[in-house]
Amino acid sequence: MEFLEHPLRRELVREMHLRRFAPVAAPASLVQMVSLVEEELREAETTRLTELARTHGGAFDPEARHAMIALNENLTFLWERHTEATTLTVISHEGQSSGFEEASKWLLDWPGVVVRATKIFVERDAKQARKLLPEMEFETEDLVCCEVNAGVTIWSDFRIRDDGFGRLLLTAGDARPGELGRIIQRLQELGNYRNLALLGLPEVRRLMPELSELEARLAEESAQLGEDNHRGDDQLLSDLSLLSAELARIRVASGYRLSASGAYAQIAMDRLESLCVRPHEGYQDLTEFTERRLVPGMRTCESFVERLRRLSERSGDAIALLNTRIDTRIKAQNLDLLRSMESSFNLQLRLQNLVEALSVIAASYYFIGLVAYVLKGAAAFPDGDRIDLALAIATPIVVLAMYLLVGQIRKRVIGETEGAAKSSSKD
Repeated sequence: MEFLEHPLRRELVREMHLRRFAPVAAPASLVQMVSLVEEELREAETTRLTELARTHGGAFDPEARHAMIALNENLTFLWERHTEATTLTVISHEGQSSGFEEASKWLLDWPGVVVRATKIFVERDAKQARKLLPEMEFETEDLVCCEVNAGVTIWSDFRIRDDGFGRLLLTAGDARPGELGRIIQRLQELGNYRNLALLGLPEVRRLMPELSELEARLAEESAQLGEDNHRGDDQLLSDLSLLSAELARIRVASGYRLSASGAYAQIAMDRLESLCVRPHEGYQDLTEFTERRLVPGMRTCESFVERLRRLSERSGDAIALLNTRIDTRIKAQNLDLLRSMESSFNLQLRLQNLVEALSVIAASYYFIGLVAYVLKGAAAFPDGDRIDLALAIATPIVVLAMYLLVGQIRKRVIGETEGAAKSSSKD
C-alpha cells in the first residue's frame, strides 16, 4: 500500500526509540559520567566513537545521538548526546568483571568537563547489599535509603569520594533485567538533570549583587524624574539608557542558562515522580533529599528572572516617561518660537504696509514726472523747445523698453528656478 508520508515521520519514530538503556542483571557494576561538551569538541568525540566502534567490529553513525557498543561479552558501553551534555556509561554484567576498571579509567580522557560521575553497584538482595555498605563508606547523617519501582532499594549519600566519583548501591528487587536497566536509567537521569539544573544557581549568585546595584541606581534616577530640572534631562536619559543596556546584557548572558535550568529541573521532578519513592523508616528518602535543595535553588533562579524582568520594565517605563517630558518641553519651546515668529511676521507686515504706502507716493511722484515730460512735449509741438519734444518722444519708448527688459529677466529667473527644482527632485 502506497501513501504520502510526512518527511519527518521516520525521524520522529527513531526519536521515540532513542536513549534505550541496556538490560542489567544483578550482580552488576556500572560507571557513568555526564560531561558538558563544547561544540568545537564534538568532532573529537565523534572520532573517538568511530574508532571505538571499529575496534569492536561495529560502525558509528556521526549523525546519531545514541550508541550502544559491546566491548566484550561482559562489558557494554553506552553513549548519549544531549543538547549540551554527553552521558557515558560502562556496564559490567558480572559484577566488576575483567576490563571494567580499565574501561572506567578510559572514560576520564573523554572530551568535555564532568558535571557528574557515579559508580553504581547492583546486588541481588538486601542481604548482599548490606555486606557492601561498610565498603561504600557512606556518611550516616546524609545516607539516603528508600524503595523505588519494582521493590528496588537504593543507598547513597550522594557525596563525591577521593576518586571524584559518587557511589550508589541498590538491590534488584523484583525487577527483570530490562526493567532494572530502565529503573537505573531513571535514577541516574534524576541525579544528572538535578546537577544540570543547579548549574544556574551559581550564575544567579554571581549576578545578584550587580542586579541589586542596578536596582538602586534605577530607584535613584527614577526619583529624579519628579524634579523640575530640565537641564539634566538629557544626562538622565543617557544614564537610563545605559542602565537599560546593562540589564539587557544580563538577560542575554543569563537567559539560556536559566531557561535550561528550569527545563532540567522539570525533567528531574518528572523522573522523581515516576520512581514512586517509598521511604524506609529512620532514613531520608530520595524525594526529601532532592526537594531540599533543588526546589529552593529553582525558586531562587525564578525569583532572579522575575526581578530582572520587572527591572527591565521599570527602566523602560522611566525612559518612556522622560521622553514624554522632553517631548512636551520641546513642543512648548516650538510653540514659543512660533509665537515669536508670528510677532516678527506681524511687525514685518506693518513695516511692509508702511513701505508700500511710501512706494505709492514715490511712484506717484515719478509717474507725474513722466506725464509732465509728455505734456511739455505736447505743449511745445510743433515749434516749441526741441528738448521737450525729444523727452516726450523718448518717455514711452524707455517705458516700453524697461517693461520688456524686466519681463525678460523675470522669465530667465523663473526658468532657472524651475530647472533647479527638477534636478533636486531627480536626486
